[in-house]
Amino acid sequence: MKRKFLVDVQYDGKNYFGFQKNGKSKTIEQEIEKALYKLFNKTISVEACSRTDRGVSAKKFYFAFVCETKLPQDRICFKLNRFLPKDIQCQNSYEIPLDFILRRNIESKTYEYTIYTGKHIKPLLAKNAVFIEGELDVSNMQKCAKILFGKHNFKSFCNINDDTTTFERTIFNIQILQDNEYIKMYFTADNFLYNMARILAGTMVLCGQNKLSENDINNLLKIEDRSKNPAITMQEKGLKLFDIKLKNMPKY
Repeated sequence: MKRKFLVDVQYDGKNYFGFQKNGKSKTIEQEIEKALYKLFNKTISVEACSRTDRGVSAKKFYFAFVCETKLPQDRICFKLNRFLPKDIQCQNSYEIPLDFILRRNIESKTYEYTIYTGKHIKPLLAKNAVFIEGELDVSNMQKCAKILFGKHNFKSFCNINDDTTTFERTIFNIQILQDNEYIKMYFTADNFLYNMARILAGTMVLCGQNKLSENDINNLLKIEDRSKNPAITMQEKGLKLFDIKLKNMPKY
């Protein structure tokens, strides 16, 4: 009898060309499907909750798959981890209804972007955070971030992807937290456009440098033009898919 499983996985994406298979380079999805084949001796495709770009990591990521097995639901993650690289490891596994569609059940996604400030690059921090020279005005960053709350057209805050049909997204929250030289930015939305989290991070950095104001952010929302936003697309190494909330999370 066919059964469907939902798996919570965590991965360090530094050595991978994103989550999705591309037919050429090593990806997270490719490694997961290889592990599924070794476990079940059958080619199994996964249903992913999202995509992540090359070099981007995930603290929480979900994938689902269908197979025939007598394994208890909670043992799936333990069995898969035997065949997965140490930088990709499952955390929990649940049985779900066969008609459960993962992407339709996503309530929100939260991305974390980490930077550090100062006079010089610190090699021990540089692997997972992006260096910004000088101090940032965190108060102005927080004020500007609030302008982005709610449902808007975010065309000024993404790179154009041919697959995009609408640029409207809803940002539920943005937190900007400082711990000495570290600044962590958390962006929570119903969904994200192509490179949106990295461009939002770049926009907030310009606010921290007092190169953009609350009025500028308002204008960028109205203009709906990426070319008018001076923010760069920040490096992928500072980005992490931090959390995903599901509407109908299984309860066990």
